Amino acid sequence: MTVDFMATLKERARVSPQRIVFPESGEENILRAARLALDEGLALPILLGNPEELAARAAEYGLTLDGIDILDVSDPAVVTELAEQCVALCPDISPKGAERKLRSALNAGALLVAAGRADALVAGLQHATQDVILASMMFIGMEAGISVPSSLFLMRVPGYEGAEGELIVFADCGVAVAPDAGELADIAIATAHTVRALLGWEPRVAMLSFSTKGSGDHESVDRVREALAMVRDREPDLAIDGELQVDAAIVPSVAARKVPEGSPVAGRANILIFPDLNAGNIAYKCVQRFAKADAFGPFLQGFAKTVSDLSRGSSVADVLGVVTMASAHAQGLKRLSSGRE
Repeated sequence: MTVDFMATLKERARVSPQRIVFPESGEENILRAARLALDEGLALPILLGNPEELAARAAEYGLTLDGIDILDVSDPAVVTELAEQCVALCPDISPKGAERKLRSALNAGALLVAAGRADALVAGLQHATQDVILASMMFIGMEAGISVPSSLFLMRVPGYEGAEGELIVFADCGVAVAPDAGELADIAIATAHTVRALLGWEPRVAMLSFSTKGSGDHESVDRVREALAMVRDREPDLAIDGELQVDAAIVPSVAARKVPEGSPVAGRANILIFPDLNAGNIAYKCVQRFAKADAFGPFLQGFAKTVSDLSRGSSVADVLGVVTMASAHAQGLKRLSSGRE
């Protein structure tokens, strides 16, 4: 991500800082990032934990938690209140079951987002991605029409002259291992929605394959074609095309040869949807290493509200970047849901 783009994203976040809940509040890098996020006007942090213990921990790092909301999810009164909200939102969970599940700060954080008491969940320093996903699926749930969680990477490729300058989005490179046609369609749609909310782009989605418009035959190509048909049926106004090889998707001169009938996407794609996790993960790492590109993500998507996963080794700057993206995305979701572009 270019410095200018991050500055733009920070400006967008500052317009209406969103409430970000941190279940892993005892981590030094979380405390430091939460302090910076509030001081820079990027987000309104909510820390989960014992206030006295967190204040003492922060003091060890030379920090103050003044102005930061802290919710003690070990307080029986707080647990009872959360359990009541949990049962109201999830009738299949019994009161005792709710109290048991809410012993986990991660689950409590997801519930706060589901209940509208926070706008986004940021976790992952202590929890595996799968744990973050399961908690979010349990309480926040999926976006309407989306059945599978996925993720995207925002790539900044030095010297690349694409539809969005040096920026392009890759999906899914981190979650869905072997999506079937329906799941691949979900990934394409979720990525388009994320791009609108987070980046403000008009999506142009390329469904990738080793084949372009029938140049090759294989069951994997058939799956991409089937997914494309599903997306067009579900979102007829979305600019999407396939199956396309990478060069046909992003290079206008190649698109002119390989897709002579013309396409609103070929040669101008700003979103690349890979057919499976093997292809996506290998591609983003190749671009990152060989082209010395920046790979920002994975940014989780497909949920009804904003959920962001951290790498176990995230630095303070990494956490702050994720918080900025989460705040901007949550703000974008509200803008789009209200019909304001």
